[in-house]
Amino acid sequence: MVDIIDDNFLICTDCLMLIANGDDSGLDYHYGRGAADRLAEIEAGIAAAGGNIVPGEFDRDEEFSTRDCDCCGSSLAGSRHHCVVLTSV
Repeated sequence: MVDIIDDNFLICTDCLMLIANGDDSGLDYHYGRGAADRLAEIEAGIAAAGGNIVPGEFDRDEEFSTRDCDCCGSSLAGSRHHCVVLTSV
């Protein structure tokens, strides 16, 4: 059985790439030498979420938001993508 921990988990595009596709290659392009640090921030956020993060409903995405990313905590304004945090019981 799967339970929903959080149905309003909004994440930045950097986190979405890693969560949805397992792809961190975009971090190299945008962050250069800082990519490893950025990846560590995202991985820490994923671990702290307390469950499995899965992409949610695209119609609940926010095209532009000043809200902090619920995964990595980034305060940079931009897109926030709806996700759901699930756990198995």
